[in-house]
Amino acid sequence: MQTKAVLRLLLSLLDRFSLERDKDDPQAILSAIERDVSFRGINLWVLIAAVVIASVGLNVNSTAVIIGAMLISPLMGPIVGIGVSLATYNLPLLNKSLRNFLVAVFFSIFTSALYFWVSPLKEAGSELIARTSPSLWDVVIAFFGGLAGIIAATSREKKITVIAGVAIATALMPPLCTVGYGIASLQPQFIAGAFYLFSINAVFISTAAYLIAQLLRFPKVEIANAQLRLRIRRLALLVVIGTFLPSLYLSWRLVQKAIQEERLRLFLQQELRYAQTSLISYKLVSQDNKTILEIVLIGEGLSEKDQQRLRRALSNYKLPIDSIQIIQGATSPTSLRTSTPAEAAYQRLYTEIQHLTDSLRLLKEHLRTYQMQDTLPQTLLREIRIFFPTIEGIGITKLTPSDTSRKPLYVACIQHQGAIPKSQIQVWIEQRLGVPVQICSLSD
Repeated sequence: MQTKAVLRLLLSLLDRFSLERDKDDPQAILSAIERDVSFRGINLWVLIAAVVIASVGLNVNSTAVIIGAMLISPLMGPIVGIGVSLATYNLPLLNKSLRNFLVAVFFSIFTSALYFWVSPLKEAGSELIARTSPSLWDVVIAFFGGLAGIIAATSREKKITVIAGVAIATALMPPLCTVGYGIASLQPQFIAGAFYLFSINAVFISTAAYLIAQLLRFPKVEIANAQLRLRIRRLALLVVIGTFLPSLYLSWRLVQKAIQEERLRLFLQQELRYAQTSLISYKLVSQDNKTILEIVLIGEGLSEKDQQRLRRALSNYKLPIDSIQIIQGATSPTSLRTSTPAEAAYQRLYTEIQHLTDSLRLLKEHLRTYQMQDTLPQTLLREIRIFFPTIEGIGITKLTPSDTSRKPLYVACIQHQGAIPKSQIQVWIEQRLGVPVQICSLSD
C-alpha cells in the first residue's frame, strides 16, 4: 500500500511538472520560431533602433533606458532558432539561423560603434564596465532565462510577460553595444569581455532551447548520414564546453578578489583604530613586481612604532601584499605627485583642513585673550573673593615676547586692601587658568 501511495505521489508530481498539457502544436511552434529568425525589413530596423537606445543608455549610465532597449530587441529569434534546429537536425533552419544571427551581430556592433564614435561622451560609466566581467553566474542566468523563454514560446497562450522578462534578464543587447564602444574607443578589454558575455548568453539560451526541443520531442528531420548527426551533436557540445570553462576560471578569480577585498577591509577596520586619525582612501599599487598597499590618512600622524605594528599585523590576514606605504601629513610620494583625480582631491582636502585647523587655532587664541581681558576677570573676582575677601579687583593681560620661540606670559594685576598671600593667590590662579601667571599687586 505504501509503495502504491508513493507511486501515486510521484505520478502526481510528474503530471504537475509536465509541459504536454499547455504545449502548442509542434509545427505551429516551429513555424513561429522560423518567422522570428529572419532579420529583414521591420526586424532589422527594430534591431538598429534598439541598439541606438541601448547605446545611449550605456553612454549616459541610464538603467531604465537600457531595459527599454532590451525589451524591444529581437535578438532572441535566431539564437532560439539555432538551438531548436540542432535538436531537430533541421539543417536549412540551422543555416538560416546562423546567417541571420551573424547579420544581427554585425549590424548591432556596427551601429553601436558608429554611435560611440560620434558621441561626445567618451568616458566609460558603470553600466559599460559591468558588461566586461562575465562569470559563472551569467551562465546560470542565460541558461535559466533561455529555459523560461523557450517554455513560454511553446505554450498555446504565449506568455508575453515571461518573454519580456527573459529579454531583460539575459541582456543580449548591452554586451554587443559595449563591444561597439570598445571598437570606437580602441579598448580591447571592453571588446573581449563584452563579446565573451554575449557569447555566454547566446550559447546557453540556445542550449536551453535545444534541451526543451528534445524534451518535447519536436519532430526531427530525417538525416540519412548518421555520421553527420553525430558531428552536429559533438560540435554543439564542444561549443558549450568551450564557452563554459573560461567562466569557471573568471568566477574563481572573482570570488578570490571578493575574499581579498573583505580581508583588506577587515584589516583596515580592526587595525586602524585611532581616535585622532582617519582613513581617507586606500589602493593596491603594483611596483617592481610587488604589491604595495597605499594608505592615505588624515589627522594626527601615526608614530613609527604604530606603523611597524600595522605592518606586522598585515601577515595575520593572509593578503597578497608585500608592503604598506602610509601617506600622512606632509608626505608626498611620487604616486601623489603624479596623482589620480582621487588623490588630487585628497591633497586639496588636506590643504583646506590644514588652513581650517590653523584658523581655528588662531580663533581659540583670540577667544582666550578676550576671555582673559573681559569676561574671565569678572568670574575670577567672584571666585577668588570667597577665599581672599580683601581682594577688590583683578585684571589679566597677555604679554607677547619679542622672541617668538618663548611662550607668552600672563600677568594678573590684583587690587586689594591690606596684605595678601601672593604665592597662594598665584598658585590658585595658575591652577584655575592652566597657564603660568605673574602677580602684580596694587594695594590701597
